[in-house]
Amino acid sequence: MKIAIIGGTGKIGLALAEQLSKNHEVIIGSRDPVRAKATAAGLKGAKGLNYAGAAKECDVAIIAVPFSAIDSISSISTALSGKLVISVINPIKLEKGTFVYGLKEGSAAEILSGKLPESEIATAFNNVPASLFLEPVTPRLDIAVAADSKEIYDKVANIVRSIRNLRPLYAGPLSEAQTVERITPLVLNLAKRNETGSLGTRFVSRNG
Repeated sequence: MKIAIIGGTGKIGLALAEQLSKNHEVIIGSRDPVRAKATAAGLKGAKGLNYAGAAKECDVAIIAVPFSAIDSISSISTALSGKLVISVINPIKLEKGTFVYGLKEGSAAEILSGKLPESEIATAFNNVPASLFLEPVTPRLDIAVAADSKEIYDKVANIVRSIRNLRPLYAGPLSEAQTVERITPLVLNLAKRNETGSLGTRFVSRNG
């Protein structure tokens, strides 16, 4: 499967690319194709292209741009028509030393859906810091996935499972993306206030 990571030269984009390149063909998408190619050179079997080229060539796209750059994704709407698009965007800001969710209503994933009306949109990987994806062995983590149908969720779940030790969990329709995204500032604040180092999410049940 060809997976484009739009914003693949950033921290989370590159960390995901390192993991996904173990089992998929990864395309690093960047506004700067020279930088994209340089980044891809360090990944097995990867290639680097500009946003338009990566969107056109991929089967699935992961959007890992900062929230402030979300409007730029409209330019690749046609190239991503009919394709699965996974948002890892977190609209977070820092206020007086505390991470807070940056939207009063809705979510980044829903905004992205409005810019890509012909794509299948889901949100996933929001609550895992890049540093945990860069560990020699990824720790056991749960990945909350919001998508408007179980069919879309199943496609995302297969990608999540392709990374060792990750378990996908269905969080409900895309309207629940706000709930998923809001977990991220909590995780960041817990790590900061308790000096734990990077934290990720794992949910425990009696069934394992």
